[in-house]
This record gives sequence, structure tokens and C-alpha cells, in this order.
Amino acid sequence: MVERLVANEKVEGSTPFARSNFMSNDKKLSIKTIFNLAIENQNKNNFQEAKNLYDEILKINPTLHEVYNNLGLIFFIEGKNEKAKHNYKKAIDIKPNFINAHQNLGSLFQKLGDNQEAKKCFKKVIEIDPKLVNAQYNLGLVLQKMGNNEEAKNCFKKVIKINPKISEAYNNLGVAQSNTGEFKEAIDNYDIAIKNNANFNNAKENLISSLTCSDSDSDNPIVYANNCLKKLHKEFALNDLLKDENLSIFFKNSNKILKNINENIKGIEFIETQTYRRNSVDLNCKRHHNIFNQEGIIPKFCFSCFKIQIEPKDMISLIKLFFIFDDFKFPNNNWRKCMIEIRPEVQGTYKGFIYCSSFDDAKIILDDISPILKKNIKYKISIKRGCSEFYSLFPNFKQTDITKDNFMNYEERWDYIEKKTDFKENSNTKFMNTLSGLSLSDFLIMNNWFNYAKMIEDHSYKKVSSNFIYSKFLENKIANQIEFRRKEFLC
Repeated sequence: MVERLVANEKVEGSTPFARSNFMSNDKKLSIKTIFNLAIENQNKNNFQEAKNLYDEILKINPTLHEVYNNLGLIFFIEGKNEKAKHNYKKAIDIKPNFINAHQNLGSLFQKLGDNQEAKKCFKKVIEIDPKLVNAQYNLGLVLQKMGNNEEAKNCFKKVIKINPKISEAYNNLGVAQSNTGEFKEAIDNYDIAIKNNANFNNAKENLISSLTCSDSDSDNPIVYANNCLKKLHKEFALNDLLKDENLSIFFKNSNKILKNINENIKGIEFIETQTYRRNSVDLNCKRHHNIFNQEGIIPKFCFSCFKIQIEPKDMISLIKLFFIFDDFKFPNNNWRKCMIEIRPEVQGTYKGFIYCSSFDDAKIILDDISPILKKNIKYKISIKRGCSEFYSLFPNFKQTDITKDNFMNYEERWDYIEKKTDFKENSNTKFMNTLSGLSLSDFLIMNNWFNYAKMIEDHSYKKVSSNFIYSKFLENKIANQIEFRRKEFLC
């Protein structure tokens, strides 16, 4: 939901005049008239003219809080954040319970990412008037960004109680519930959001994502299609899906299911390119990358993170790897993913990863899974440590053999830096096991794989299906990589 600024203050009872009428017979116009003239210019985006008029008013009466609030709005729009902040605070100094200024100051802090100050502002607004929907909603958004999902849920529930027709509140309530593992409840709220607004694509995307972690018997067409895909998947044994001719039948029937919801998902720009199967352990990769990027250290968790990297030869092999990952019984239901490589200048086209807690775990899984891989797909395979992004600063982190002299261990002096960074970051997201079976999310991700294969001239996709939805997102994403990817693939 786009953040809404509170409407401008306007003094009623006077008709705005043109600027040329500002002075009439050497007699000053009333403050009401000047104020309304300033409002008219402000609404027409004549900001300099509006500011000049507000300045004239302040020369006559420097204690009009409405003027400072509206000047703040202009500076906010112009991106002059400090001036906007100064004027909002000036309005509040004059009138401490001035709701508009508190609300607008909160929106400014929201824009600046100062969630603590934004939270104070919106709480003050609610203290003055608990029924203001905008303040409750924006407070919920701020709390969500701070990782306070429980408090955020309460805010969105209050918004819904005040106005049950606000689709955005149901959607964000669903997001907060997803973050705390309440996927069934989240699905219900995404469903309501879509029923209130049939074109609410963000809620549809969130619904599709949540269906990877929870079943639903909703009559929503997206849910129905997801259930049909899962049912279709159960009709095929893994060995069947590892044969090209059966994959072709499978995708033909899957596309029929998707065709039935074309109108329901039209307009969704599905940007996911990686399929996941995961357990409830949070690998917290976002945190680890933030620490590395901000502090230039590798977090302690990453020193016990090893991964089996599988590089399928073509897109059909990537799809078969997906079905192997979905069916294979991993000892700890290890996190694994299949993906196309779209990071600029990162080598490789198709990749699969299995995340392990030690090098020994990775070796055991590699030995167990290798027979089915060798029998059904062409690929390269290796065991790697942590994230390859770390290798540029710490080349020794590549070493996976603990007996080697250059094997890198965690530096204990980094522990303080990690804890300090964690004080700034607050994420209470709860992960749930991913459901097995092909989901609508998986199928739409594969749709992006088909686009990718066509763009890099990997014609293997034609063995399975040439019927897929064009992805403008993917075309734009790899526009500057196409020649590099084609050459790499054809090598």
C-alpha cells in the first residue's frame, strides 16, 4: 500500500484568488485568503509559489501550525527531508496534539528508514485518536520491518475492525502471519484481500508463496490450481518424471491447469527463479550477507555451512533435478534449491544446491544421491564451503579439507562485531518445512526457466514443452548477460 500523506489543512469560507490579486488597493489580503491561495498552488504543484505565500503568512502570524505542516509536505515531496522534518516539528511545538503533523513526520521517518522514530509518531497519533486507520496501518508496517510481527498483527487486525474493506490490511496481516509460521491463517487473509480487490496482484503472489508451506481447501482459483498440480504430480512416479516423454505429458497437463487461471494471474510479474525444499531451520542467509557486506567478516554460522553444488548440463536436467530433490529422502530434510544463474558475471547457467552442516555430512549425502544423478542427468558436482561471495576477501575460505594448512577457522574477535550487528537487526521470521509435490509456485518458477533456456539458446526445453508464459522480468534481468550466457552454455 502506498503511504498516504494526510490531506492539507484548508481554511473554509474563502475563494482563492489569482496571484496578481494578492495585493488590492494597498490593502493586505486576509490570512484565510492567502492560505487558500497557497493551497491552490500547492495542489497544482506550484511549490515555489505556495512556499512564498506561506512565508507571507508567517510574517503576519508565525504561530500558525497548519502552515508549518503544509510547508513540511512540500519539502517532503521535493526530497528536502531535513527541512520537512523541521517544519513538522515546528507545527508540533506550536500544537503538541496536532495529528496531521505527527502523522506526516511518521511518514517521513518511515521513508528514511528510522523505524523507531516512525513508531513513536504513529503511536502518538493513535494515542490522540485510536480510530485513525492510516496511523494503525503505518504502525503495522513499521513494526513488521522491525521484526515485531505479533504487534504488527494486532495493528492490522485493528485496521480491519475499523474498516473490513481494506484489502491491504488483510494482505499485510497475512505477511505477518507467514513470518510467524501461521500459513493457514495467512492464506485465509490473502484470500479475503483478493475477494475485496480482484486485481490485488501482491496478495496473489503472497498466496502462491504461502501454498508452498501449507495446504488449503479454499475455493480461490489459485488455491484450486495449486491443488490440481499436486494431484497431477502424485499420478507420476519419480522414475516416470525422469523420462523426457513423460515430462512432456506432465507439462502438457500442467499447462491445461494453468490455462484455467490465466485471468486470475494475469498481471502478476512472477520474479522468483529458485525452487526450494527446506526444513524449519533458519539458515538466515540475509543476516550473514548483511554482516559480510557491512563489516567485512564471515559470520560464525557460515564456517559450519557446506554445500553440494550440482551443475546440470541443460534445463531439462535442471527440471529432473528438481523432482529428484523433491522425492529424495535427505537425512535432515536438508535445505536444497534448484536455480538458473542470473547474477551478473557469475559463472554457470543451471545449478542445484544441497546445504549441509559439515563436510562429512556433505560427503555422506553426495555418496547417497550420486547413483540416481548419474543414471538420469548429465552434470558436474563439487562440495563447496559457505557462499562464494566470501571468497574474494577470504580466498582460504574455499578450502574444504580441514587437514590442510590453509583451512580457515572463525576468528573469535569477530564475535563482538556479530553481536553488535545483531543488536541492529531484528528478525523473528519463523520457517516451516516446505511441502513436497509440485506447487503452483514451483511451476511458475519453471516457467521462468523455460524463458531462460530459450533466451540462451538451450533447445532442450523443446523436448518437454514450448508452451510457456513470456517473462518480461527475465528478459530485462539478463538483457546484458545473454551473449555471455549463450557462449557459456554452448561451450
